[in-house]
Amino acid sequence: MKDAIRNMPALGQRGVSLVFALMALVVISLAAVALVRSVDTSALVIGNLGFKQDATSAASQAAEAAVNYLTLNAGATLHNDRPNDGYYATSRDTLDVTGNGSTNNTRAVVDWEGGGNCSLYAAGSFGTCVSPSAEISLNGGANRARYIITRLCATEGAPAAVDCAVPIGSALTGGGNKGVQDYKNSNFQTVVVNTQYYRIVVRATSARGTVSFTETMIQQ
Repeated sequence: MKDAIRNMPALGQRGVSLVFALMALVVISLAAVALVRSVDTSALVIGNLGFKQDATSAASQAAEAAVNYLTLNAGATLHNDRPNDGYYATSRDTLDVTGNGSTNNTRAVVDWEGGGNCSLYAAGSFGTCVSPSAEISLNGGANRARYIITRLCATEGAPAAVDCAVPIGSALTGGGNKGVQDYKNSNFQTVVVNTQYYRIVVRATSARGTVSFTETMIQQ
């Protein structure tokens, strides 16, 4: 009996289970790598969103500073450009405040980094370099911001003497029919206003080079 068992041919080891185990290990490893990358990407996106919100909040504070500037300088002071303060008495329709418009030598760009040479833009990609306000340090220096204000008028000068945007159904000077409307009088009632429209654009920076632009329209 022992001789019979000894003479039986030995069965070869095929190792199929080992192959499946290795394949399962590879799949699990790939899944783990994908999970880690997904978590890292999510953390990066959340972090960038937080920095973006931080910069936008800082821009809101800078816009308030711009409104305060208009309040303190109300009157004839605002009839003309004040480039050192980032204020312009005209709408400047060719102004490309973000720098993302068409690159041609007719547009005006803003020197957001200071220095007076608009170093953010390639030479020959703009025609005019416009100065913004002085840099504003916010939140203990964690954020920086500058603003530019444009009055919605065609040219510089007193509002009554130039073409300026006003609310519908109003005027900057007297004249016209300011009485009560009735069926016998078809003239349009004109409301005289002494306020102006201003456009405030703020560029704020936060951590990791995050940049946020905000635009505010006010009537003052």
